[in-house]
Amino acid sequence: MNRLNPVSGNSENSFRNVSFLFPLSGRNARIEQISSGQAPSEFFYGGLAFERENGALGYVDLRKDPVQFVQRGLLFFERLRNRWANFGLSKQRVVAFSEDIPRDEMVISFTDSGSLSIGRYRESLSGNPVLIGGFHGLCDIAAEVSPWARGWARREIRKSLSGLDYCFFFGEKDREEAIKLYGVDPSRSRVFPFGVDLAFWRPGLESDKGKDGLIFSVGSDPKRDYPCLIEALGDRHKARIITRLRIDPSSISSNVELVSGSLHGSQITDLVLRDLYWRSKMVVVPVRNVIQPSGYSVSLQAMACGKPVIISSIDGLWDRKILKHRENCILVTPGDTAALRDAIELLDKDDMLRNDLGRAARETAVNHFGLERMDNALLSMVEDLRSVYPKENRAA
Repeated sequence: MNRLNPVSGNSENSFRNVSFLFPLSGRNARIEQISSGQAPSEFFYGGLAFERENGALGYVDLRKDPVQFVQRGLLFFERLRNRWANFGLSKQRVVAFSEDIPRDEMVISFTDSGSLSIGRYRESLSGNPVLIGGFHGLCDIAAEVSPWARGWARREIRKSLSGLDYCFFFGEKDREEAIKLYGVDPSRSRVFPFGVDLAFWRPGLESDKGKDGLIFSVGSDPKRDYPCLIEALGDRHKARIITRLRIDPSSISSNVELVSGSLHGSQITDLVLRDLYWRSKMVVVPVRNVIQPSGYSVSLQAMACGKPVIISSIDGLWDRKILKHRENCILVTPGDTAALRDAIELLDKDDMLRNDLGRAARETAVNHFGLERMDNALLSMVEDLRSVYPKENRAA
């Protein structure tokens, strides 16, 4: 485990230190990119602010491979099972990184699979940790599992949740449904608000504004509904789509440029993505109707760049009180091709509305969706849980 700038004497204090369960590959390079202004900092989920405030934060590698031959073989079969079932759960990963978690640590996971794994295989962790699981779309997981495995997946989710000390959700609707579906204790859960790096995601030069004249969509979340977008575009509107998801080539007309890639491990860096936002005419975030607050990072990044955004009004829309139709975005019924086509036509023809929405989008991002909301949420959650789970109050 990599602990940064440890505070002298922390191990003797009554409060627990904190570790993020985090994929460490490329982490240091990412930090350098953030420092040089080449990348945003939102996907550290408030961790950088926590380090500034507290001086120490541990990082435990979520994707650490086991060393022993038998465990590596078991991991291979776990990965095959997960792929067939479309369900992420791994005991062998937990066993592999368990030795890197210091005694009495507070461990925070920010991925659904990581959270489920540490809760389900809590017995593999020694040293009296407090386990905090974060979820982006818990209540959609079972529905996405292969039919033959859904009953098993629901049972495993319940067992996983029972092994966690606390849960947080990136969407209020997901939390509400988790309380109903899985009996999550409301007093042991909260909503964790997402925010974006407004210094990085900012409006570009006026000369770059919409100069490509394209409708832009990006993202590889399986909840994306690109078939709906492609049908809505028809052969009239030029568009660029960036995704790793498989799209039927026969459904794509010559007016649609499909770029296969993502922000991780490809040539599409954050700087390139920001430039594509700037040069687009509008940004469309088409999502199937799910409880997960899918599409929030792309939507907020584009809004922070001052772009007019069309967003699917899904059940899990992350903030209905702030996102207002035709005031700071365009909301459309998910899966409604005609409604999406009308929204694209409206923004394409109405220059004034497009410009007004872009300005309002940036203002909304600045007023409501900056990094400080996420920074404060992390600091507040840790402070609250340290008072609930001090070292001396839990048996080793």
